[in-house]
Amino acid sequence: MTEIRVDSEITLRSPTESDAERLFELIDSNRAHLREWLPGLLAVETVEQERKWLQERIADSGGEKPLLISVDDNVVGVIGAHVQEQNASAEVGYWLAEGQQGRGITTRSCAAIVDELLKVQELNRVVIRAAVENTRSRAVPERLGFVHEGVERQAVKLPDGFEDMAVYSMLASEWRGAEEMGFVDPSGRPLTFGAPPILIDNQMMLRRPRGTDSEELYSLLDSNRDRLDWWSGWSSRVRTREDAAELIKSSTQHDEDLGSPLFVYDSGALVGAVNVEPSKTDGDGATADVRYWIGGEWEGRGLMIRACRAAVDAAIPHFELAGVTIHTGAGNMRARALAERLGFQMLRVDRGASATEDVIVYSVAAADWAENAADR
Repeated sequence: MTEIRVDSEITLRSPTESDAERLFELIDSNRAHLREWLPGLLAVETVEQERKWLQERIADSGGEKPLLISVDDNVVGVIGAHVQEQNASAEVGYWLAEGQQGRGITTRSCAAIVDELLKVQELNRVVIRAAVENTRSRAVPERLGFVHEGVERQAVKLPDGFEDMAVYSMLASEWRGAEEMGFVDPSGRPLTFGAPPILIDNQMMLRRPRGTDSEELYSLLDSNRDRLDWWSGWSSRVRTREDAAELIKSSTQHDEDLGSPLFVYDSGALVGAVNVEPSKTDGDGATADVRYWIGGEWEGRGLMIRACRAAVDAAIPHFELAGVTIHTGAGNMRARALAERLGFQMLRVDRGASATEDVIVYSVAAADWAENAADR
């Protein structure tokens, strides 16, 4: 029996015949959800049919090997690989119950199984196919850095007609590793803010810094030094690659001065950071201050407003916040505009609060943030 620990929430394990009833119930309760992209699953109409399918999978040593996706001991989906030993390759497929999307479960599970195939079983190539219009499914290989090889025209017949399939691949020589990318932590440590990564869309994510990020961080800071030194005094502390490595080391040790920094990635490139610094709880509840910066070449594309929105969305429930503040230089019109577009209200002006200018403090209550979600 195979069991892969993805992190403290998710485990992948081989099914047994005793899982027939729970798998059938999962399919039966998700028929409307599965009909659009996986109509073949709807052919399972009884527990006995599901049991027979499981018996066949267990008996077939060389065929498809499904694994149950278990979140806190509840089965929420299936992921599997069909291995072609002759070509040292495998194709991975997956599905998740309705209501479980948006938490990165499929991406984290897929990262773990790709690790197993390429690093443990030492295969050379993994392929993922997804319907062109199935953006959720396509997001998984795209987030993991798979190469989009092309489109198979009218490759699959679905209820509404033939569907083109997007084909993605990853070679063993290209795979960075699920742990290195931050998608897997088999140690069982409790999940922390930004680990696993906060997924924004197919291309963007926020994640905790890792030791291997120091070179990329240094390069980004060095190319933006003039503008960052004016608006962000902390950047003056990073003058060498060793300084960048020390900054990351401090942040991963939960340095109170640094709060909880998250690196912002777009299409696999580090473009900036969002720092969420929770305060101590007082009579009005806990709050957090959000600060952010982005490389000059990525300004004007709406990346930072999406990153800050995602960071606040995640921080309020994670830290049980009553409100969030943003501090910006009075003359930093881009940073001020971002806070205002997100619905923050000006709270006060701290005169002479920085070495170069006054600081504007914006705030939003957690209740108002939730109420105005549709307007953002």
